[in-house]
Amino acid sequence: MTRRGFYFDSERCVGCKTCMVACKKKNNLPTGAFFRRVTSYEVGEFPVATMYHWSRTCNHCANPACVRACPTAAMYRDEEDGTVQHNDDTCIGCGSCAIACPYDVPILLKETGMAAKCNGCIDTRPEDGVPTCVAACGMRALDFGTFEELSERHPEASNQLACMPDAGITDPTVFIDARECAFDPNYRELVL
Repeated sequence: MTRRGFYFDSERCVGCKTCMVACKKKNNLPTGAFFRRVTSYEVGEFPVATMYHWSRTCNHCANPACVRACPTAAMYRDEEDGTVQHNDDTCIGCGSCAIACPYDVPILLKETGMAAKCNGCIDTRPEDGVPTCVAACGMRALDFGTFEELSERHPEASNQLACMPDAGITDPTVFIDARECAFDPNYRELVL
């Protein structure tokens, strides 16, 4: 089965959140709802402190916890595309997917009473070539592709940062070129 996912370069990311805004607009999400989030972290102490950003969304995992937890199979891996998708027609809004996901990706939308998440822009990617967040990033800190393509383009990338849950839980299809400080377990989330 094909696997698709995202690449993120924390060296390039400036934390501008353009990817978040583009995703929110494309998906017409209500106030407070996001499929992609940029979070900032600080490590070290003054005067030797540094920071990094993490632009995160669905990792389109090889072993997705949201799919395993969904009682109606509304969350599923698309065999052809290789991304984790959501079927609104079978979702009962129980929130099992949101509880199970260690990355806090699925969200429950009050307006629809259903779960929702990043779909890798499966609906617009054929015309646009890449997901909206990737196209919007002015720093070119995001990329999208098959597992094989991303492995080849970014051979030194990791699928784990200190601020992330253990990658062994779901085998996320995410590739990250991280600043060295992003591996420091003594991080603090910043609100910018």
